[in-house]
Amino acid sequence: MKTERIALAALALCSLTALARAQTSLQTATGGNAGDQFGDALAVLGDLDGDGQAEFAVGAPFADPAGASSGLVRVLSGRTAAVLQSFSGLAAGDRLGESVACAGDVDGDGWNDLVAGAPNHDANGSNAGMARVWSGRTGAVLFTWHGDGAGDWFGMSVDGAGDVNGDGRADVIVGAPYGKGANTANVGEARIFSGFDGSVLRTLNSPQGVSVLGMSVSGAGDVDRDGFADVIVGAPQATYSYNDQGRAWVFSGRTGAVLRFFQGATAGENFGFCVDGGRDINKDGWPDFVIGSPFADYQGANSGSVFVHSGLDGAQLFHFRGTAASDDMGRSCAHAGDVDGDGWSDVIGGARLKDQGLANAGMARVWSGRTGAVLHSIYGAATDEMLGHAVAGGDDVNGDGLDDFVVGWPTFDAGSTSLDVGRARAFSAAPLPVTTYCTAGTSSSGCAATLTTSGSPSASASTPFVVRANGTVRLSTGFLFYGRHGQAAPYGSGWLCVKAPFVRLAAQGTQGSSMASTCSGFVQQDLNAHFRSGLDLAVQAGDTLFAQVFYRDGGASLSNAVLFTLQP
Repeated sequence: MKTERIALAALALCSLTALARAQTSLQTATGGNAGDQFGDALAVLGDLDGDGQAEFAVGAPFADPAGASSGLVRVLSGRTAAVLQSFSGLAAGDRLGESVACAGDVDGDGWNDLVAGAPNHDANGSNAGMARVWSGRTGAVLFTWHGDGAGDWFGMSVDGAGDVNGDGRADVIVGAPYGKGANTANVGEARIFSGFDGSVLRTLNSPQGVSVLGMSVSGAGDVDRDGFADVIVGAPQATYSYNDQGRAWVFSGRTGAVLRFFQGATAGENFGFCVDGGRDINKDGWPDFVIGSPFADYQGANSGSVFVHSGLDGAQLFHFRGTAASDDMGRSCAHAGDVDGDGWSDVIGGARLKDQGLANAGMARVWSGRTGAVLHSIYGAATDEMLGHAVAGGDDVNGDGLDDFVVGWPTFDAGSTSLDVGRARAFSAAPLPVTTYCTAGTSSSGCAATLTTSGSPSASASTPFVVRANGTVRLSTGFLFYGRHGQAAPYGSGWLCVKAPFVRLAAQGTQGSSMASTCSGFVQQDLNAHFRSGLDLAVQAGDTLFAQVFYRDGGASLSNAVLFTLQP
């Protein structure tokens, strides 16, 4: 069987579009105005409204609610995507929403709270920065902290630290990647604040040079088993064996001592650009770490990587690589929670500059924490969309018992006059059912071909999955084609229901005979056999595909369409 990865000549279709892989889209939220860059930062917060489904927060640092680029953070319902709470920067240029995280239950009311950063807030000097904690239950401001001085960019990263001092309250960690502390030659610091009274519990400074320690921060769980939560802090410009190789330190929450560190293996990796901790991936009872290295070159220059390290002994558990040069994989990374229901926590990473045929369309990818296999991939749908700039996960947004995840692409365009509005979308790992959609056209002979399916779609099963178009014109030719996105665009006598680019399968006769009715023809294809043959190596288990049949009837006509998710 011949496979052509080209546009249908008769339909004059061209540019490559995004791959939509593996997920069911749950909720989608879009910024309100051009330039907002909604989706620049994300966090899954847990259930804040008592409906049993986790909410999520989205940052839009260039939104203008209190002046140009004052920034905002919205808390969205996991059930409906309705805005539950909205928080604004205090002044123009604050850029609130550059970072956002679940703070844990800071005020002890039984509900998780929210922390966000505004690294360009100027209260203590230009770009000194600010971080603020709000109640997840009421939206009231609980704490506000400021950077020490001009240029600190305090609030560039934030997270819940867990209870680092044993007082029963969740504490908070804030990064200031250009903070200087007492030694002005060493640039970068992170500060841990008490969730009880907001006081400074500990300041962690860069041990050497311009390391930009604090570009990323995360709670780490209790790594050293002393009964106190620990933290992990990224310093992507740390230089030891190689320039800008990057390093991530794990610090004791109780003493501030370095428990262990991890670092990039080559120059310029920027290892530690993102960090996440607190979940046990390999089920040994110890919390493990996810660390991004966006400029690593293992699959080409700046292809990027996401590493997983053991909390027990520091060993590397997984190395997940970008797929091509300049992908920027590891710009964002996180524990995804158990998205596939196998009892193991999984990992998500973002590659915002992944091309996939469209420059910088972006990609987010989920890997199994049990096997390291790719579970799901999602790709941007337009040039410079940068999907995967932010990722988050670890809780159940739709209430189906599986952890879901959220992906942000802040340079999403809502139209030619709404550039960089930004978008965030929550996804479930539950696959889409086999579903018909769109409307069959009526051909010049009066035929309206409709699709039926039999069997289950699979990337490897020996049993068939047959897609059949019944009611085509007899004794003609036709073929099935599929792609990564659906649509309903008028075309000729029907509708083009699959978005370019297409994979077009070999043409075949529409069967029937001169003695049968005019519309007694059919086109059918066993897609499992096609996928199993290896003729389309880009397709993997978990891909969601959209298929339609084209047949000739004087001019051309099109069936309705079907969408399905490939199982293993």
